[in-house]
Amino acid sequence: MVTGRSAGRRPGNPLRRRSDVIEAWAGVLLGVLALLVAPAAGVLTGWDAHADAREHARRQVVSRHVVRAELVEDAPDFVASASGTQDDQRYPVVVRWTDPAGRTVVATAPVPAGLDRGDGTAVWLDRSGDVTTPPWGTDDIWSHTLAAAFLVTAAVLGAALTVRLVLRGALDRGRSAAWEREWARVEPDWRRRPN
Repeated sequence: MVTGRSAGRRPGNPLRRRSDVIEAWAGVLLGVLALLVAPAAGVLTGWDAHADAREHARRQVVSRHVVRAELVEDAPDFVASASGTQDDQRYPVVVRWTDPAGRTVVATAPVPAGLDRGDGTAVWLDRSGDVTTPPWGTDDIWSHTLAAAFLVTAAVLGAALTVRLVLRGALDRGRSAAWEREWARVEPDWRRRPN
């Protein structure tokens, strides 16, 4: 038995409806969008995001400087994770350093886990002398780049899928309405037929 959906995929089939042709061509166009445009948009966005992230990191390097500080208290120990210890764990701890004017400054700064009172550590300061985060490194730049590329690729794929579903729903509603109209036209004749 040939159904409406399979009939729409065969050229020259008398059961093929106009809505089947529209759905088939929309599927092809949206498939091209999904396979070609989405990855291309992701790559272009990634390049742009990478350039922006590098510029952001450059501005951070220019506007921040590092001082050598001494811990006033012990930092918490490393917390083991499922994959082992994390080398990049940082905790807010009270530290002190001497500023260029010779004054002792005491502040809370993120320091690596496992350091003891009296240990030295690097603390990043902004132009105002306030504690801040280190400038973005290569990992931060690539994380930003890949996240932007992935989000744009996913958004384009999501848009293509949404358009496909909305179009299919509209075409199905049109097909159902046409079927109802046709049935309303022929149903009285079917009722009059003897069994």
